[in-house]
Amino acid sequence: MLSWRRERSRTREASPPGGVSWYDADDAPDRRELETCIHCGLCLTACPTYRTLRIEPDSPRGRLYLMRGLAEGRIAPDADVVHHLDQCLDCRACETVCPAGVPYGRLLEQTRGQLARRVPEARKLGPIGEWVLRHVMPDRNRMHAVGDLLRLSQSAPIAALMCRPDVRSWLPPLASRGYAMTPAVPSRAERMLERVAGRLPAGARLERREDALVFLPAATPHMHVGFFTSCVMEVLFSRINQELVRLLVLAGCRVTVPHAQTCCGALHAHAGLRHKARDLARRNVAAFDQPFDAIVTDSAGCGAALRECGHLLEDDTQADAAARFGARVRDVSEVLDQLGLPPGATPLVSARDRTRPLRIGYHDPCHLAHAQQVRQSPRRLLRALPGVELVDLADSDWCCGSAGIYNLTHAEMAETQLEHKLDTIAAAAPELVVASNPGCALHIGRGVAARGMGARVVHLIDVLAMAYPAPASR
Repeated sequence: MLSWRRERSRTREASPPGGVSWYDADDAPDRRELETCIHCGLCLTACPTYRTLRIEPDSPRGRLYLMRGLAEGRIAPDADVVHHLDQCLDCRACETVCPAGVPYGRLLEQTRGQLARRVPEARKLGPIGEWVLRHVMPDRNRMHAVGDLLRLSQSAPIAALMCRPDVRSWLPPLASRGYAMTPAVPSRAERMLERVAGRLPAGARLERREDALVFLPAATPHMHVGFFTSCVMEVLFSRINQELVRLLVLAGCRVTVPHAQTCCGALHAHAGLRHKARDLARRNVAAFDQPFDAIVTDSAGCGAALRECGHLLEDDTQADAAARFGARVRDVSEVLDQLGLPPGATPLVSARDRTRPLRIGYHDPCHLAHAQQVRQSPRRLLRALPGVELVDLADSDWCCGSAGIYNLTHAEMAETQLEHKLDTIAAAAPELVVASNPGCALHIGRGVAARGMGARVVHLIDVLAMAYPAPASR
């Protein structure tokens, strides 16, 4: 408490004259929403940075006080204020426990948007990082080109060179850590979603349209869904995307994949590039402007960003369409849980002892559990599989430290969160850990490998695909 009193005193001294709001009119946090916090403190122990640092300005309540200070003209965004706001993982665990319903994530991202535009010191990615976010991730061809380069860098001679300490010392820390986390990248041909056509259920088929790929089940569809492929999933986890389509068709879905879709904009919004995030949202709203029953994704972070398009574009000409779009977004677990997979799943058994069930630990990705409130559907799907022993990791919805690219830009804090997550995995001793978000999978997977643990980090779709293997290619 003493440290918080000092912070309040310091912020008063930094107040600009006149008490005029520091925020400008461009996408500023709503004053009424900032004042919703009732200062109860329930958010404190839910917050990763507060649990670690134990100082109020690194709690949600403290950061809201700083945001209100900016709104009320009591403080200016000096280095300390920027540091505290930047250090948040944006995991949104505080929203889950908040009795007042403070939309903390939205307020934080709006504040970061103002800081990124107007305070040069607040831009942490650097020119290369921002260029990648602005010009590479929204372009599928460029993303695949990056995938080709990563695949080349993983070839034996270059990979050996990249492991040399003298070479690594020349790389920016962000690039070095990113390279170390990157999984084996498939060839471009192997990444194409069309490859799943030969593994579809009997009677199902692929139609290639000018504007989309359409996967049709053998019988009358139970549901028509649009599939949001996610730029990262499409390049680094293409096999999961392919298996998702196969399982949706198996469950009786007609699956349409619009070519015009683009990046979800989640990383842009987290980094304060709100104008770019809105531009991407407009493109996705237009791309999925079809009579879908649901818009499905297999990435927790993407799903959260897509669901909130209505808020992102609330003052836009596409506001109504964005609200309809966001209301239809569903995690793949929700759709498969609703429709049900057919009977006859292959029993899964332990690879260590084939007389025992397969022990699976479940990790709640923050943007699935807290932002989307999806917790039970993945667990129900796993429990329904024969031969599976499902265990919840202790503190399963505590952030692993990945948080988009936070693990690259704030390595020390990210590692602190990861260590706790690895401890809980060690205590549960699963063979598989389900983490249905690419950032979580990469971050936890790197930690598991570094510790030499026996567990393997997989996506929910990986496990379901094991229980419902594809027929022999036709």
